[in-house]
Amino acid sequence: MTAAIGNPRVLIVGAGPAGLAAAAELTRSGISDVLVIDRDDSPGGLPRFCHHPGFGLEYARWPYSGPAFARKMLGQLQGTPVRISMGTTLLSLENGPVCEVMGPEFGYARLEPQVVIVATGIREANRGNRVVPGVRPPQGILTTGLLQQLVHRNVRLPSSLRRLVVVGTEHVSFSAILTARHAGIRVVALVGAEESVQSYAAAGWLARALGIGIRLNSEIAAIVGTSERVEAVRIRQGGVTRYIACDGVLFSAGWIPETVALAKGPMLIDPLTKGPIVDQAMRTSLPGVFAAGNVLRGVETSGFAALEGKRAGAMAALAIAGKIPTEQARGPRKIAKTRVPQHWDHSLSEPSGLAHHWRPARFRNAYER
Repeated sequence: MTAAIGNPRVLIVGAGPAGLAAAAELTRSGISDVLVIDRDDSPGGLPRFCHHPGFGLEYARWPYSGPAFARKMLGQLQGTPVRISMGTTLLSLENGPVCEVMGPEFGYARLEPQVVIVATGIREANRGNRVVPGVRPPQGILTTGLLQQLVHRNVRLPSSLRRLVVVGTEHVSFSAILTARHAGIRVVALVGAEESVQSYAAAGWLARALGIGIRLNSEIAAIVGTSERVEAVRIRQGGVTRYIACDGVLFSAGWIPETVALAKGPMLIDPLTKGPIVDQAMRTSLPGVFAAGNVLRGVETSGFAALEGKRAGAMAALAIAGKIPTEQARGPRKIAKTRVPQHWDHSLSEPSGLAHHWRPARFRNAYER
């Protein structure tokens, strides 16, 4: 079934911090016909599952809890004509821009908005992405996002899941510890391939204070157990192999930009960041298509992603008004000294009052190392 829903002036794909910030900035710029779609069942993105503080600092100047920051972002859209359609998936994005979407509200729809802003975020590398061998029981192997969703939705966890090994030592790995403790699960070890903890020093101190062993320069060699349950993990550290008894394994971080709907289309993807190539106006290689947030690279904070969404919304509004081109400059372009943006268009003037926050190219996160 093809739905006749009309073409929005702006289609935003993703209702996380970047997408919601883009929508808010568009409305502030006088663009009223904005449709936000997301395949999840509620807007707000990953922060709404994380109940610890630290979200939105760069954007909102306050370290909100995840749910509080999600509510703040949604609050900016109250009283605006922005439409949000949840449970709606982007199937493809082609030149035009032309988007194929599907969801319970529209069925199948082919949309031709004037501008598209891609803010689909990231996902964690799971066991399959990491190619970890061993047993494959029906329960006991998770990602941080899955655990947080189960706990947030009050889903009853298996009673056998009492001891957890967390793979990764990034910020989100310590978020997983807090979620596990909230669910009554004891984390017995953090296992990381790096030489040091990839989060704040205080996070490592807290983990050790809680009696959690931190195994660095280590990797999961196999998951051990039966066809019914996890019993241990085998880790390898240099030439030494050891076992850690546990009932479950949680894979954290290893962030991958969510570009599945873009992969077979004409948009250029950066082989380093695994996300769309953009310039300082957040324009992608497709005319009329902008991108912002963690889809550009994994991983930045929710506040940083929201700042990029705000910038994408402001630049998209300028493009709609005819004040800047809707496409990247053609011909030779300067390669930026930043991870994002990858290109710099010197013909563009920086809008007043719009701050930019670029990371230097030498910065790398754990997924890119």
